Amino acid sequence: MRRLPRARQAVVLAGLLLGAPALAYLPPATAILKRVVQKRDELGVTSLEADGTLELSGDGALALKALLAGPGGPPPAPTAPPAGTGGAPTPQLSVPAALFVKAPGRCRLELAPEGAPPAARPTLSLRGARMAGQRGLDGVVPARALLEGLCALLAERGAGGAEPERYLAERLAGRGVALGEVAFGRLGERVAWVLGARPQDPRPQAWIDKLTFQPIRLLASLGGADRDVRLLDFGSPIGGEIFPRAVEVWSADKLEARFTLGKVTTNLKLPDALF
Repeated sequence: MRRLPRARQAVVLAGLLLGAPALAYLPPATAILKRVVQKRDELGVTSLEADGTLELSGDGALALKALLAGPGGPPPAPTAPPAGTGGAPTPQLSVPAALFVKAPGRCRLELAPEGAPPAARPTLSLRGARMAGQRGLDGVVPARALLEGLCALLAERGAGGAEPERYLAERLAGRGVALGEVAFGRLGERVAWVLGARPQDPRPQAWIDKLTFQPIRLLASLGGADRDVRLLDFGSPIGGEIFPRAVEVWSADKLEARFTLGKVTTNLKLPDALF
């Protein structure tokens, strides 16, 4: 049998290794989470404000439309739904919004519909496990899910202390992620460490980008039901490594909510009363 040249053997071997990620080394979840916290700590961000647009679809859009059209709230400007395929179009609604994050574990979503003074803006605040809403926004379930998922992944404590990853691990475990299991997964073109289950399993999971160690996905009970929150496109010209270009909420195969980033401001003095 004719042997392949050594250079060809190396190419074949590399192809086999790339095609079989299950054979690669899988570090423990604690080591992965430590790198996540170190990565975020290197950015030097203790608080941030992300301004952009929140778009809701389906029941969430109808709930928000009713909320904004109620007493004290101006009616929202509707957005054009996508072209249908014979059935009724899916309701959609887009509203200017801001997300605030302050470590550890404090997040806020604030809507800014046109014509609404600051005191009349619907808000959601999350501090630890306590969720509070104003102007009825706590009744818009996809908005709750978005804030819960974002806060679980990004509101880290920082790299101070002996075990900087412990706080993040506790938050993920509180969402049902079993940190004793690590696997590989792929989200678009991103290869990720999957903590808590194999990608095809229905159990809660947290996904960490394998190259950048950015948190990019959480599948868990969010907003009272199983949902999939995705942090997309870290490294974009707008948010850089600080904040993803978009945050999406999926329920099964349906996109329920999407926050699209317009700009991000870091290290603001955000009072605790805001949360």
